[in-house]
Amino acid sequence: MRLADAARLLAAAHDAGALVALVQALGFADAPIAVGRDAAASLARYGVRGARVLEGRGPPRALLGEATDARPVRETLAAVARHLAAVAPAQRWLVALAREDGSEVALAVCRVERSERVPRIAALVADPRRVLTSDAETLCALATGAPDRWHELLGREALSRRFYRQLETAVRALADTASGLDDGAARAEIALLYVSRLLFLAFVEAKGWLDGDHGFLRRTYDACRATGGRYHERVLRPLFFGTLNTPPRRRAGAARAFGRIPFLNGGLFAPTPTERRHRALRLDDDALGTVVVGLLGRHRFTAREESGAYSEAAVDPEMLGRAFESLMGADARRATGAFYTPQPLVEHVTAEALGAALGRDDPAVDRLLAGGRLEGAAADAVRDRIAALRVLDPACGSGAFLVHAMERLADLVGRCGDARPTAVRRRDVLARSVFGVDVNPTAVWLCELRLWLSVVVESDEPDPMCVAPLPNLDRHVRLGDSLAAPSWARGWGGDPWARVERATRRGERSTAQSLRARYVRASGRRKVTLGAALERVEREAAVDALDRVLGARRAERGALLVAARGRDLFGARRGSDAAERRRLDALRAECRELAARRRAVARGGALPFGFAWHFPDLAASRGCGVVLGNPPWVRPHALGAGERRALRAAYDTCRDAAWSPGASAAGAGRGFGGQADLAAPFLERSLALVRPGGIVALLVPAKLWRALAGGGVRRLLAREARVRVVEDWSDAPAAFDAAVYPSLVVAERAWSVERGAKSEQSRSTLHAPRSTLTVRVHDASSAREWPVDATRLPLDDTPGSPWLLVPPAVRDAIARLRAAGVPLGEAGLGRVRLGVKCGCNDAFLVRVVDEDGDVAHVDGVWPDGRARHGVVERALLRPAARGETLHDAADAARERLLWPHDATGRPLGALPPHAARWLAPWRAALAARSDARSGRGPWWALFRTAAAVGAMPRVVWADVARTLRPRLLRAGDPTVPLNSCYVLQCTPTDAAPLTTLLGSPVAAGWCAALAEPARGGYRRHLAWTVALLPVPRDWTAARRLLARDGSMAAVAAAYGLAAETLAPLAVHPD
Repeated sequence: MRLADAARLLAAAHDAGALVALVQALGFADAPIAVGRDAAASLARYGVRGARVLEGRGPPRALLGEATDARPVRETLAAVARHLAAVAPAQRWLVALAREDGSEVALAVCRVERSERVPRIAALVADPRRVLTSDAETLCALATGAPDRWHELLGREALSRRFYRQLETAVRALADTASGLDDGAARAEIALLYVSRLLFLAFVEAKGWLDGDHGFLRRTYDACRATGGRYHERVLRPLFFGTLNTPPRRRAGAARAFGRIPFLNGGLFAPTPTERRHRALRLDDDALGTVVVGLLGRHRFTAREESGAYSEAAVDPEMLGRAFESLMGADARRATGAFYTPQPLVEHVTAEALGAALGRDDPAVDRLLAGGRLEGAAADAVRDRIAALRVLDPACGSGAFLVHAMERLADLVGRCGDARPTAVRRRDVLARSVFGVDVNPTAVWLCELRLWLSVVVESDEPDPMCVAPLPNLDRHVRLGDSLAAPSWARGWGGDPWARVERATRRGERSTAQSLRARYVRASGRRKVTLGAALERVEREAAVDALDRVLGARRAERGALLVAARGRDLFGARRGSDAAERRRLDALRAECRELAARRRAVARGGALPFGFAWHFPDLAASRGCGVVLGNPPWVRPHALGAGERRALRAAYDTCRDAAWSPGASAAGAGRGFGGQADLAAPFLERSLALVRPGGIVALLVPAKLWRALAGGGVRRLLAREARVRVVEDWSDAPAAFDAAVYPSLVVAERAWSVERGAKSEQSRSTLHAPRSTLTVRVHDASSAREWPVDATRLPLDDTPGSPWLLVPPAVRDAIARLRAAGVPLGEAGLGRVRLGVKCGCNDAFLVRVVDEDGDVAHVDGVWPDGRARHGVVERALLRPAARGETLHDAADAARERLLWPHDATGRPLGALPPHAARWLAPWRAALAARSDARSGRGPWWALFRTAAAVGAMPRVVWADVARTLRPRLLRAGDPTVPLNSCYVLQCTPTDAAPLTTLLGSPVAAGWCAALAEPARGGYRRHLAWTVALLPVPRDWTAARRLLARDGSMAAVAAAYGLAAETLAPLAVHPD
């Protein structure tokens, strides 16, 4: 089908009769048959008449009809899909509807998943009067695609890929062709701002609010180019900064010439600081045409974001989140941890958070969350609970979680009897309940844009001049680093809301809330006045916080001075020791800094971000009711040294990250495994941001529950929270473009022991103390869940012990295994160690091409990556074993390691001539290795060479693999395991039985439960994980059994257990 043919068919589909040709073009060749009387009556109840059915070549049937009622066609499609799923659940359907006034035509594919009751709908909704290129492209794809792909082709993903490619190209071209500014970063920022505003206007234009013209942007662009161009200066600037942000009565003549344009307020169409600094920048006409004509003009825009049950082949607001990610390079995303969260995950996390916060144990709340309605006292009680709720995302990005939380809360209020229009309810929730913070100014701006858009798109106001102005969100979504506290804020005990306790707290909260509520709706001079009043409140709160910290430091210093001046039993002055003198000096300097900072803040100086003063009303309430989101996932090595030091100073989860028993099992010190992901301090900060009884619901790396470096997080949750839900996607397909798998944790902050009896009693009526939590584990096709007693979640009772997210039967098998054995690391069978570390594999790894006497001809690479051929002494070449090729005999036969050490592992005193020539080009790189700089041998030395000593047998396994699969190297084997392997040196009598045990289903099940997950379904079989594997207590008897047989029965017998006792481990997925 040609694009022009597809456009013609859609344009002609203005009634049910014309739909026949459209559907027949998709392969439904039979003549339509009218449905029976009963079916017609049923469909009529959903606003569909003239229904007919067509049979096709494949499984789908086509249902055609005319939509007669005024409700959105999306709702009609959903009602028809539910009806079809009820009467013919096994049948697949293509539904084609035309609105009787000719304004819409819809094609939808409906299917029912076996695990779900609600049908999934993917749809194309087009306007026959204005068929867009993307509409015709989608119909062409349907005509050429197999019917089993129609759901995919009608969904957003196919459109998204095209749209994002075009968007990225358009933004880049706009930035590259801009003139009047050399700063590339500023050009890119301003280009993104303009494209984002134009995207927003595309949604506004679709509602007819731009002078009633659905082609306003294209028309003004064409008119401007026809009269000399300069679209940026002559149209966009006056439209943005003189019309959309200006009340009609104050607009200049040029602004009024645009026609009936709404006053949107809110800051979206106000120049940003970057734009004010670079007023000379000019955007190119052709590049703007690519955006207005080539991007916006080709696509249909819908106000409805994708949900789990409905997807439409149109650009929706949720795409802005993906747009933000698509416009950041992959390296930038990894550096900042800013990864787009798929909408189904956003909805799921939000549902879990709000359900826990509102009290899912309450039958009324449970009914409401399931889609029901409440009336009477129950509705009033839940509505009051929602009104009191405050939701915060401390790393809000482009606002996906805040937008969905706002929409969900507004919907819940509506189903509790609030009859106000959806747009009004959303404005109310937004003004009162939704807050966010992000360190990226572009993300903050896009978050505000999405929140504004969510409010605007639900307005039913037909007159552009009567559209309510957008709310001001700059006091709700703040630019700042949620983790970073000012240098003078150390010592607050982790409380981000810390401030002076005063009797006027309730009055302060009331004042701040009142000012915020009035400011969010203000414009013009009133906005300026209220903004200044809010800034005064924030500044006063900052001064109060400074006073508190300064007072604490002065009190500490005074106590030290009094103690130093005191006298001992003999009348002599006590004095101060060296540590006390250092502390006194530090306190003196800190007090001076604090006093200077206080004076600067009190006089109007720059105010660093702080929750206690930027959200003073929340501070007065001691925090939020819900903190949710997907905080940055950044590995510690990606952070600067200064940032790592600051995080260790401020957060227990960084300062004391490791699980100490695991580090000991690996034969390492406490610092081993102490490098926590950035998600760990975010979880700690989030728990401090909610008030007691509040809910934290975050997506974090799944490895936090098993990794050594997650010990601090697990201790924190055990000490300060009540975990409600843990979900793990380690065995599911990759959810988004991060290197690790996500997990959801929902936790309630514990009530402090100092709480009053009255509050404790009222709290206990809402939520009884929980001793169990829900564990939910996802795989490629389904999810399993089970309740777990909180005491049975960790591996053992040591603080920070890894969590076992396994079914109860597997947990019981692990408990019996541990009771029947002793950890491998304590059994005296040998120490697990990493393989040899090169620090520069390309210098030492070669492939042997030929051998000639005492030398070998080898291939390798030069430092610049070019291929290289040379000669090396054969005596210095040893077989190399890497984790990824450990069991690849062919690869192992070719790859060799240049071994500049003797048989005991000591480096050679001098290199023989061929080896010296081979390594000479690498000398600078080898000398720069961190181990070489620490003076560990000559520049050609390798490190951790004990693993290469072959005097005893060695059991070797890959550090990253789908399952634990050991390889036995007999005594005298010259193979050198590299540091992608782990090595266990043992006696000849223990070697074969140990290899059998480590390769058994029991060891595989142990690692599946405990090993840290890695990308692609792999696991990290680290030293501590294997060292904790229980080996049979009677090793002598077990050794005889395992030497002959590696079956499940033999392994179980070695532990003195029945095979069925350990059977759950064998079937646990690896």
